[in-house]
Amino acid sequence: MIERFAAYDSRGYRTLDVVEGYSAWASFYDDTTDDRLDIALLGLLTTVDWSGATRAVDLGCGTGRIGYWLRAHGVGHVDGVDISRAMLGQAALKAVYNSLSSADVAFTGLDGAGYNLVVSSLATCHVDKLLPFYTEAVRLLRPGGRVILVDYHPFMLLKGVPTHFDTPAGEPIAIRNVIHLFSDHVRAARGAGLELIELQEQIVGPDWIAENPRMAHHAGHPISFVMVWTSG
Repeated sequence: MIERFAAYDSRGYRTLDVVEGYSAWASFYDDTTDDRLDIALLGLLTTVDWSGATRAVDLGCGTGRIGYWLRAHGVGHVDGVDISRAMLGQAALKAVYNSLSSADVAFTGLDGAGYNLVVSSLATCHVDKLLPFYTEAVRLLRPGGRVILVDYHPFMLLKGVPTHFDTPAGEPIAIRNVIHLFSDHVRAARGAGLELIELQEQIVGPDWIAENPRMAHHAGHPISFVMVWTSG
């Protein structure tokens, strides 16, 4: 199942494409994105040796939150790729990337077999097809490396809640989503030659609701996930 989100939309927010949407969000993205969505999941992983990875690439690096975390956890060299120049501008301010490139996550133009870790966070929920993404990840990966994919949970999209933010004027804006079930990820990743070795899911718990009471109607529901793949 690979479906456009519009059929499930329960909010009816004005929807922008990926470049336009993240350009509008870039300047205040860090202030409005909860680390529990993605960074907390990275900290749960048991199959990744962060400090032993000499080179990582961050696909869909956004404002650099993940790159900053990777460097703080011992990864010595991190390159970033994103299709939004506005988000790359914010990432550059963090001064943690060895290089930043404006490109599609499935067609990066980077040299192959260069990375111990290929990391992507909250990006594939915006791509139409998963196989090109995983194929590119494998091309970039060194033998025995890891592909680490964090994303918005398809349950939330099926529930009708898109990737969204509020503008400074208070207007809610959605960014175009595509629904990929876990089976779609498995099919595409295995088709690219990867093997799944770890899966974690983030549940909306009491701590989240205590800080943001609007999350109460998502209590106990999965909101994001992380998958770790190896090329063998």
